[in-house]
Amino acid sequence: MNKLLPAAVAAMSLGAYAAETNETETAELPPVVVEASRIGKTPNEIPSTVQVITRAEIAASGARDVADLLQKKCATLDFAHLGANNPALAQLAPRGYGENGFGRLLVVVDGERLNSPDMNAPNLAQIGLGAIERIEILQGSQNVLHGDVGSAGMINIITDPNDYETHGAIELHGGSWNTIGASASLRGGVKDWGTQYWVNGGWDHSDGYRHDSGFDSYYAGGGVKQNFDNGSYIRLSAFWSDVDSDLPGYLSRDDWKHHPTHSDGYGDFYRRTTYGLNATAYGVINDDNAVRLTQTFSRRHLKSRGYGYWYTDYDIYSYEFTPEWINTTKIGAFDNELIVGATFRYDRNDAANWGTSSYGYSHSKYEYDRQTMGFYAQDTFKITEDIALEVGGRYERSWNKCTMAADPRRAYDLTAWDAALNFTPVDGLKTYAKFSNFYRMPFIDEVAYYSRDDLLSPEHGWRADVGFDWSFLEEFNVAGNAYVSRTKNEIFYNPLFPYTSFGYPGFGDNVNSPSPVMREGFDLRASWEKDKVAGVSLAYSFVDAEFDGGDFDGNDVPMVAKSVVSANGRVWLWNDCFVFGGYRYRTDCRSTSDFANEYKKIPAFGLFNVGVQYSPTCFGLDGLTLAFTVDNLFDKNYCDYSTYGTAYWPGAGRCYMFTVRYEF
Repeated sequence: MNKLLPAAVAAMSLGAYAAETNETETAELPPVVVEASRIGKTPNEIPSTVQVITRAEIAASGARDVADLLQKKCATLDFAHLGANNPALAQLAPRGYGENGFGRLLVVVDGERLNSPDMNAPNLAQIGLGAIERIEILQGSQNVLHGDVGSAGMINIITDPNDYETHGAIELHGGSWNTIGASASLRGGVKDWGTQYWVNGGWDHSDGYRHDSGFDSYYAGGGVKQNFDNGSYIRLSAFWSDVDSDLPGYLSRDDWKHHPTHSDGYGDFYRRTTYGLNATAYGVINDDNAVRLTQTFSRRHLKSRGYGYWYTDYDIYSYEFTPEWINTTKIGAFDNELIVGATFRYDRNDAANWGTSSYGYSHSKYEYDRQTMGFYAQDTFKITEDIALEVGGRYERSWNKCTMAADPRRAYDLTAWDAALNFTPVDGLKTYAKFSNFYRMPFIDEVAYYSRDDLLSPEHGWRADVGFDWSFLEEFNVAGNAYVSRTKNEIFYNPLFPYTSFGYPGFGDNVNSPSPVMREGFDLRASWEKDKVAGVSLAYSFVDAEFDGGDFDGNDVPMVAKSVVSANGRVWLWNDCFVFGGYRYRTDCRSTSDFANEYKKIPAFGLFNVGVQYSPTCFGLDGLTLAFTVDNLFDKNYCDYSTYGTAYWPGAGRCYMFTVRYEF
């Protein structure tokens, strides 16, 4: 039965909920501009699969946090919940990528990368849902415009206000496992001055679904933007986040099946504090030329204990400067858009590790410096009003120095390019074909240390996409995308790799795959929404990821489920109240590092969620929203992450959440 379910809905996919405005108001709104395009294109002008989740859709989703929102709304992402219900420990990756898949997905908040240069996944608890204006999700390589990490996709989160009106919100929520939290946000501006501002902050606490899995999360951010009459602007923003998490560790397969809330008892912890500044200056020179200068700075401090004895304490400092020139001069009678830019980035990691085990006491301290310089250009040439040709390329050089590496210095030369054709024959319909060449540098802690003679090489490969996106009759949307990709030197963790550290046997290492990896897949989606009546969205995502040659020729890539099905819907009971629900099903997959495909698979599972939302408009209660949500309705005991068939991280069981929100 599990195998038949994905096939039954293969022609359907996830669609976004319509905004909670009537049709007249929607028609008057300007088109959504995708900031990840760097030159302000609409989704219909981008030759890729693009999903935009708006502020209204976030409010209607019943999601608890960013990780929960993306899992409910996007079937083209995979998730691993290593901390059960803790969003700071959730990992997401593009479909088709398994372990460390988050290293191929760029996550950006207002220009600041959440991705760390080491193997820590982006902290999805760093930004609260109430602070978000919209989220842009782009599939396929984003290397040309955004450089390393975005080799398979990008998530761009925007908190800037899109108008000058004053909007504020205060929220309180609480639920299962002593979960409680609060958030507040304020945005607005003075139109006569051209000044916009925003500020937000929040706190969340939970004892956690499993023993020793509690967490406390704090965040704050804000900024100001000064707009000028000719379209120029200056933007300054800052952010801060502190997450303190208990680490429940893994369980055996038997313990996961019978005691999923248990912990390994080590009492491990993980604390990450992040803060930073972003500054952007955009200057319009004339009707055809503009320049943009962007700077970001951040500091990440991480302190953790693993296995009860191994301590880590390190700082990562990152700085990036990106100048760009944007030109829209016509070539003859044809419209043309050109962006040329450069990226200068510096990452420094000061780290210390120490601990006592059965092998004795060990201590290490090292410094890692990575300097990257890249140049890129992308041109969109409009052959006709309906047909556009897009081509782009990037060259990047990276200098690396590690005081503990077998070879302390190394340099990488990297290139990416893409070419695409975008065809919009009628209003609301986009068709496209795209070919991309991509790369990914190793994480700084994937680089070979100690006595190894072989060095990790960057990943590189190609991907071909064809697809369409069609919105029609104001209420319907259907879309699809098919792709094939081949990656060489893909980096995996091999627990059986022999090496020695500090004179003692090692436990494995990260290695380049000896054979290429092939991925073939498609995504389909369909949605319908009638304002104040009902809506439904369905999605299906399929991918076949296999090793192409070598000892594991034809074997499945670990941690890749072939199919994901997603369904969401809501029905209005009356004008102020609607009920909603959803279902997400994932087929079985191989455990991390199970290259030989010899261990038991992680079983397939399906999760239901339901909820109700009421926003009264009587008795002067305008702006008040009450919501109740139940996730994992049938208390499914599931697992979405396992290491070579022996270590399992259970997902969270049934949980409920009450939310009270007041907007003004």
